[in-house]
Amino acid sequence: MAAEPQWKCKTAQESRRPVFVAALVVIAGQAWVAHSLHLRPFWIFPLISTVLLAASIAAYEGRDEPGLVARILSHALSTVLVFANAVSLVMLVRGVFLGSTLRPSGLLFAGLALWLVNLAVFALLYWELDGGGPEARADGYRDHYPDLVFPQQQADQQGLASATWKPSFYDYVYVSLRSSIAFSPTDAMPYSRWAKLAMGAENVLSIATLAVIVARAVNIAR
Repeated sequence: MAAEPQWKCKTAQESRRPVFVAALVVIAGQAWVAHSLHLRPFWIFPLISTVLLAASIAAYEGRDEPGLVARILSHALSTVLVFANAVSLVMLVRGVFLGSTLRPSGLLFAGLALWLVNLAVFALLYWELDGGGPEARADGYRDHYPDLVFPQQQADQQGLASATWKPSFYDYVYVSLRSSIAFSPTDAMPYSRWAKLAMGAENVLSIATLAVIVARAVNIAR
């Protein structure tokens, strides 16, 4: 019989606390971008996200195994964060091409902030959904397969990393950074439909944001 693949091994669960802090920073960043772009009311998406984040913390904290409600809350939070970024992008495009009360440099900084927030949002999304979530990954992916396959998980790369290696939140930040710059997969390949759709959505949002940033930068260049 063939040996079980390396990614099937069980490991210690990754703490959600740093990710909760990262989500709070993302919400604050989205609030600043929405306020800068004069989205009215600018607090609506940050308020919804904060409520979902607080509910997620309550549902996950002190539990080794998340229930259905906890997973629904996490997925809902990710959905709201992505949707809020899409709305901010629409407002940014409107401000650049149809006029805005912001100075040109203000629009440029709002665009850069939106790009950074978008990067963080998709890092959270990949971390939350890959392989059924961090708890499922720690438990040997249970009944799931990896949605994003890293080089360390491939059979021909074994021996270059620990036998118990699992992707952490920081690995997903790197994946999101590369996807938002290269507009394509780099080291981690999307295998499932949702992973391909999510990475494609990040590519579209990222290239649209950067295109608007470049357009504004060229317009104000001296």
